[in-house]
Amino acid sequence: MPLRRVPNPKNPGEKEKLEPTVINIATHDSNEVQQDGVVGTTHLHCRKQMSHVRCWVLAMMLCHAGCSVAEGPTPNKQRKTDGEEVSEQKVSDQVYLSDRSVTESSGLAISLRREGYFWTHNDSGDGPSLYAYDKKGRRTAKVKLKDVNANDWEDCCTFSSGGKARLLVADCGDNGRQRSKIQLFLLDEPDPRESDTVKKVSRITVRYPDGARDCEAVAVDSVRKTIVLLTKSFLPQSGVYVIPLPEQTQKAFDITVTATKVATVVLPLVTAADFDASTGDLWVTNYLQAFRFHASTRTQPLARQIKQLPDAFDLPRWRQVEAVAVDEDQNVWITSEGSPTPLGRLVLEPSDSRDKAAANQTQDKTRN
Repeated sequence: MPLRRVPNPKNPGEKEKLEPTVINIATHDSNEVQQDGVVGTTHLHCRKQMSHVRCWVLAMMLCHAGCSVAEGPTPNKQRKTDGEEVSEQKVSDQVYLSDRSVTESSGLAISLRREGYFWTHNDSGDGPSLYAYDKKGRRTAKVKLKDVNANDWEDCCTFSSGGKARLLVADCGDNGRQRSKIQLFLLDEPDPRESDTVKKVSRITVRYPDGARDCEAVAVDSVRKTIVLLTKSFLPQSGVYVIPLPEQTQKAFDITVTATKVATVVLPLVTAADFDASTGDLWVTNYLQAFRFHASTRTQPLARQIKQLPDAFDLPRWRQVEAVAVDEDQNVWITSEGSPTPLGRLVLEPSDSRDKAAANQTQDKTRN
């Protein structure tokens, strides 16, 4: 921050003090912000910067007041309350992906073929490649999808269909809301221990009924035979769209469908989603928290399920959490962008339970 010299009006002879120069970008034109050698950017750049900052601040305040996102993974800490330690651990079994091919993990899926393995992929900028890792972070396979686009891959998930383990990859990102259609790719899950090139890939081209939407969260419920897409917005509103899960066929298919909007969830910046296959619970994340929309029955209508108030769980302060996956033991796993890429299992403690525990300890001491 630039400094300026400020004389003391009560004592002009006193040595001048150095104070920060505060520049109000919101009210100064770029031609005016040129003091102490600091040259302002163009007026257009300032307007864009302020627009971005305002949206970001608004979203973060609505998402989780008082919490910030760190630039990289940080150790879990303990805080003391009246001499007692209260755990702030949000993730366990944390490892780092040893292979640096994945720098922007944007999707995460549990292998249904082999227990203890994961699938992930990069955000935009990489080819149509999937990477498999074990729980120690060691890369075990790289699988390429032939004749498949990788415009902006944002999510992936595994599911069971016709007795087979299947894998869905969602090319659905659209930050500028300019894509008239997005694509979902379905294939038999490859062996996560063998690198390969997959030629048999089915394609679903999806159109939204109300225009282009940015989407980073896609999940499959094989019991309700539904593919769910949740849109991303800086405002606390995520549109929930569904399309039917196609029946398993021997040959690859290429179809076009129009999604149906079933609800709007009051969440900003939704980045990932996955279903708990055993319970039907829907897990959704944004940059700061994970949310569980509980299913009262396994076949409860989705529109009714997501109208309920979800359970909220704090995420670790990793750089940017954009992927979530639920394994067969109901463990919830996440990854984050960055290099090296962290992988960890969420500690499922409600976000307000630590504060309640601290309050209870204080009350007990007061009574005693």
